[in-house]
Amino acid sequence: MTISLFNRNKPAIAQRILCPLIVALFSSLPAYASDTAPSGFQLEKVVILSRHGVRAPTKMTQTMRDVTPHQWPEWPVKLGYITPRGEHLISLMGGFYRERLQQQGLLSKDNCPTPDAVYVWADVDQRTRKTGEAFLAGLAPQCDLTIHHQQNIQQADPLFHPVKAGVCSMDKSQVRTAVEKQAGAPIETLNQRYQASLALMSSVLDFPKSLYCQQHNIGKLCDFSQAMPSRLAIKDDGNKAALEGAVGLSSTLAEIFLLEHAQGMPKVAWGNIHSEQQWNSLLKLHNAQFDLMSRTPYIAKHNGTPLLQTITHALGADIASHPLPDISPDNKILFIAGHDTNIANISGMLGMTWTLPGQPDNTPPGGALVFERWVDKEGKPYVSVNMVYQTLAQLHDQTPLTLQHPAGSVRLNIPGCSDQTPDGYCPLSTFSRLVSHSVEPACQLP
Repeated sequence: MTISLFNRNKPAIAQRILCPLIVALFSSLPAYASDTAPSGFQLEKVVILSRHGVRAPTKMTQTMRDVTPHQWPEWPVKLGYITPRGEHLISLMGGFYRERLQQQGLLSKDNCPTPDAVYVWADVDQRTRKTGEAFLAGLAPQCDLTIHHQQNIQQADPLFHPVKAGVCSMDKSQVRTAVEKQAGAPIETLNQRYQASLALMSSVLDFPKSLYCQQHNIGKLCDFSQAMPSRLAIKDDGNKAALEGAVGLSSTLAEIFLLEHAQGMPKVAWGNIHSEQQWNSLLKLHNAQFDLMSRTPYIAKHNGTPLLQTITHALGADIASHPLPDISPDNKILFIAGHDTNIANISGMLGMTWTLPGQPDNTPPGGALVFERWVDKEGKPYVSVNMVYQTLAQLHDQTPLTLQHPAGSVRLNIPGCSDQTPDGYCPLSTFSRLVSHSVEPACQLP
């Protein structure tokens, strides 16, 4: 894994900041020169698989309320909906992509792109549809481009959720075996492995004073890790897997704290997070849960096959896929507005891993896997992959993103690409072969 050369993580210091220490720590990142392709390479196509923008929590269960004596903050939108601020943050990302793609010659600096050149497909949720619209507002302001999505927004889009949509199914015993292999140890030992992070979560929640401890008569030394043992719950004959217990719950709560910070709330986690180290420790629980529930190869390929094949087909590979409706052969920029689980599925299928400087969440709001098709002087096509994202400080400060003050980016190595160039460019033919070996045939769209 190498840092992409087109980014400099130097976010502007905000006039008003929630926590000076946190912003200072996450703003002091190394600087990198502007992105330049190797001599003779030309960018031809970009496919962006993006998570939606900052949203309200998708749920607020009684257990989530019971594990802390503190009152959870109110959000300005319904559960699971993107916030206006979240839309604005996505538009900032769109503006950054516009500058970069203009620099690379894929977009004109003077004219609006044609509808054939730019195509946006969004999942059916409000947060993903609004993300697609906000991206276009930043990428091509006042150009009257529109997004596309499945007509019936009440049903799961099989491109993003093939198992949920009934395209294919998973086997219960294989799910359990695969997750335990991914964990490298019995699931029941997770609490011990992440004891330090769970102790911090207990402190942030003030768990010993919670209603949960009172209801279970655990006493003054109520221990978060012991009170909620971790276990793997598999339902619907294997098609639904969840990590229950302290680690699974903490994954959700840590993500909510990050969303509060990105939303600019005045007292994130009731004022109980004070350092970069604490953010990293808490989000370690979230990343661990995603590694097991979304990156485990068996789960990943069942849920990610349609997306990965669509991405690979869009890059010009001759593989079986379900082309998006009305997409033009002249398409140059494909933006897919999905979820963190989709990004994790693709990374699990391809075996790609990363950490993000300045961002403790491996799949943060607005973060995206960016696939680029390049050609060399002889016309041979290559693929490069970057994880592009806003740092914690950039999300909180709503930092305007430019080539001089860019979004964060990490260039990803593609495991198995033996003929990858030193700059991380994998021949498209090799990439296509890797994809063909990682997909689940039963989950291909008809």
